Amino acid sequence: MKKFGLIFLFTCATSLLSVSYAQNSDEDILLKIGSDRITKSEFMHTYQKNNDLKSSSEQDLRDYLDLFIVYKLKVKEGKEMLIDTSASFQRELAGYRNQSAQQYLIDKDVTDFLINEAFERAKLQIRASHLLINCAYSASPKDTLAAYNKIMRIRNEILAGKDFATAAVQYSEDPSTQDRIDPQSKSMQHGNKGELGYFTALSLIYPFECGAYTTPVGQVSMPIRSQFGYHLIYVKDRVPAISKIVVSQIFLADSNALNSKIMPGIQAKLDTINNALKTNDFEEIVALYSNDRASAEQGGRLQPFNPEQRFGDFVTAAIHIKPGEISKPVASNLGWHILRLDTLEYAQISEDEKYVLKNRIARDSRSYKSRSSLVEKLKKEYNYEEKGKNAAFKFFNKNLNVNYFQSTNNKIEELAGLDKLKPLCTFADQKLTAQGLAKFIARYQGVQVNDFEAFLKEKFASFVEEEIFKYENSRLEQKYPEFKDLVTEFHDGLMLYEMNSNEVWNKAVQDTVGLENYYEKIKTGYPVDMVASPEDLPYKPMSEIKATVVSEYQDFLEKEWIVRLKAKYPVTIDEKVFSTLLKQ
Repeated sequence: MKKFGLIFLFTCATSLLSVSYAQNSDEDILLKIGSDRITKSEFMHTYQKNNDLKSSSEQDLRDYLDLFIVYKLKVKEGKEMLIDTSASFQRELAGYRNQSAQQYLIDKDVTDFLINEAFERAKLQIRASHLLINCAYSASPKDTLAAYNKIMRIRNEILAGKDFATAAVQYSEDPSTQDRIDPQSKSMQHGNKGELGYFTALSLIYPFECGAYTTPVGQVSMPIRSQFGYHLIYVKDRVPAISKIVVSQIFLADSNALNSKIMPGIQAKLDTINNALKTNDFEEIVALYSNDRASAEQGGRLQPFNPEQRFGDFVTAAIHIKPGEISKPVASNLGWHILRLDTLEYAQISEDEKYVLKNRIARDSRSYKSRSSLVEKLKKEYNYEEKGKNAAFKFFNKNLNVNYFQSTNNKIEELAGLDKLKPLCTFADQKLTAQGLAKFIARYQGVQVNDFEAFLKEKFASFVEEEIFKYENSRLEQKYPEFKDLVTEFHDGLMLYEMNSNEVWNKAVQDTVGLENYYEKIKTGYPVDMVASPEDLPYKPMSEIKATVVSEYQDFLEKEWIVRLKAKYPVTIDEKVFSTLLKQ
């Protein structure tokens, strides 16, 4: 990252971009550097990236031209030295190119929609519970239908009056729902009964988020499909996004609280506390009754938290009262909490958040929505056709089964007759073969496959998507000139970084003899203060001014290097062509 920053600063400092231009015979040649011919239009393009040509003086243009010439000299020398052919250079360049390419391998319209959708959702926080029936995407149609019918029966029970939490404990296949014994501590771990607490955009998987944000408060969603299966979502609350909650509490320990049961004597204490709060300060009651000594020492005050950090009932009780008001007792697996809301701060969602959301969306499952949309557009653009797909599917279904994938030693691509099949599909000038698909699905050997036909259909779609993206990626420079310019800029910047390191920056530090000799030449410029006479002038030792000497030595090496480059690659400026720039 440090190197990338230096490359960026170096190229921006000169505002130069090494762009390939057609050398038309009728275009004016402004500059000759060795055998290279550089047109006026190329110079104008680079100059106007960060400068206004109309308001520029002749001196501005000449100063920039000097920088431009130095840049071009170094680029030419770097190519002559084959600096850009090393393996390390190619790796760095490829890494940067692939990173930059990602913005071209999405559907920008869909991505913008996803960003705006997440931005609006981030303004709200939702409290919900869920119930899960497992069903993987690769499940057979029969199993998928069975899972859907099962969850619809459960939904109908809930709509008929069954408590959602009770239904979750009875039916949900999410392990966190159930009470369980911790294998290490051997203690009881209470299940969440489907409770998820409060969350906001990008906190949970995208299909679930969509279901939660589109279901009204107090209602149960239709079945929502995700990679885990089918979910029912019960939305309990929807509030403006909150960044910080500060509460104080009176806590009474009661192991039965979570089961809505109150131990003998606890109800009497709650009644006593309720009556005492009518005439006494909250802090006084905390000191007398609270069983949480840590918070009691602070007058009951707890550390600030956001809604996602506490269980649902606790947050709901805190945020639905006004500052200074006191809640009704809230049950937890530890006991009863009586809360006073001290402060409540709402999140400030600014337009700047969209940049953060864009980066998070790129790593989120919803990014597939943008990628799949682009695939469909590319299929149309490249005249995608499926010709031999059905024949290949029949071949695979005949020769393979779910057990074939239990071994990791089978060479699927070597199946007899595979090479005789026609291409599965075509797009642009590409033909995707059955051998290619075989190599792709061979990656999944050792994976549990329950329905081979469904598995093959899913992996075929992934195979096609991967190949279309690979093809599109290979054509980005051809399709998008600005992308080609960006990669070229980084290529040249990376090359110049390596050259400057070798010729100037590192050399000034590592060449101790050269540095010492240079110090001897310039030391008279650094006299010791308050000397007796010029004849006896002592100078500051190298140890005191080494950083300054190194900096000046680097400038010296840079100038010498440029002199050598100009001697190796003679520079000629066509003054007549240059003069026309002043008339632009």
